[in-house]
Amino acid sequence: MMNDSEIRAAVQAKEIVLEPFDPQQVQPASYDARVGVEAFSSTVKEKLDLNKTGLLVIEPGEFAMVLTRERFRLDKQHAGLLGLRSEFARQGLLMLSGPQIDPTFDGMLKVRLVNLAPKPIALTYEAPFLTVEFFRLSSPVNKEYCGPSQGQERITSGDVQELIGMKGMTLGEVMKTLGVLAKDISAMGTNVAKLEGSVSKVGYLMAFMTLVVTVVGILLALHR
Repeated sequence: MMNDSEIRAAVQAKEIVLEPFDPQQVQPASYDARVGVEAFSSTVKEKLDLNKTGLLVIEPGEFAMVLTRERFRLDKQHAGLLGLRSEFARQGLLMLSGPQIDPTFDGMLKVRLVNLAPKPIALTYEAPFLTVEFFRLSSPVNKEYCGPSQGQERITSGDVQELIGMKGMTLGEVMKTLGVLAKDISAMGTNVAKLEGSVSKVGYLMAFMTLVVTVVGILLALHR
């Protein structure tokens, strides 16, 4: 992983291109990408110009897409790894986009988000919201990136259709659902104990059902 000095040197040598580049967003071992001009939310159902509105509010359970302010261009020997800044993750915001920026990628990043918290979360225009770590590979790649995201610089109608109709669950709703399931499982365990008279069998059952509840909780939080 590259440190701050290595990131600045790579940017100066144009091995990594960030446009517009803000030196203040260089962290000890990463770069903080900022909220860009375009955004879309599944509730409002229209593209927003954050240069005019200045703010994107993501309601509880709502899906959104945000375009980064920076355009990224990597050479054949550099890759990136991205994630939400911890301040937004702690609030209940979850990133649904792929975490890697491939060598030779050129374009802005489209970041898909969902708010699992019980209260709205606000993103302001040009606020740092995404942490990008850069890596220098041992040798240049042979195959250049040629995926559908190459050259992207706008939120398209296809992106809009993808988000329309999506519905998530807030963290409170997930916890409430898990609480109901836990009560049902507890009652089931009591009944099994009465019928079988075996503590060990109940223990195995509870361990198995705990795993099931965990998986179900994750699926419920991310369902459409």
